[in-house]
Amino acid sequence: MSKDSLELLLLRHAKSSWDSSAQTDHERPLNDRGIRAAATMARFCKNRDLLPDRILASDSCRTRETVERFIETANWDGPIVFTTELYHASLEMLIDIARSHGEGSQRLMIVAHNPGIEELTSLLSGETIVCPTATLSQFRVASSTWTDWRGQAIEHLGTWRPKELVD
Repeated sequence: MSKDSLELLLLRHAKSSWDSSAQTDHERPLNDRGIRAAATMARFCKNRDLLPDRILASDSCRTRETVERFIETANWDGPIVFTTELYHASLEMLIDIARSHGEGSQRLMIVAHNPGIEELTSLLSGETIVCPTATLSQFRVASSTWTDWRGQAIEHLGTWRPKELVD
């Protein structure tokens, strides 16, 4: 990664359980498949030298658990911001959060929910991209600072799903 370019990693939270005793959608934890998928994506990022400088994530239980499994598996210890603003955030809100909380990082990871993640991934890539749980997309963005970023990408560097990766 060039020192004067920024990269955005978009990660949809891993698969959550519908069979838990959680009282609300916000409280749903990961299921076993989700736990494995979060670890798979962490190993992928570590092996490909794609670890972020900072993680911004929804504060829902399933995104917190996705991030926890990710950082544990990747042995990553960078700054993390959990925020309610990313819980079911629109693509516009995802851009705003990157702009307001991304400074100081060249490679920023956002862990959030659909439809926002899928809509932003599709917007930045210029094509419709389906993002099932634990899908990761990487973009080089069209800005030298996060505060100046207006939601454009220079290059879509890839989209990966846990089922497609050899673990």
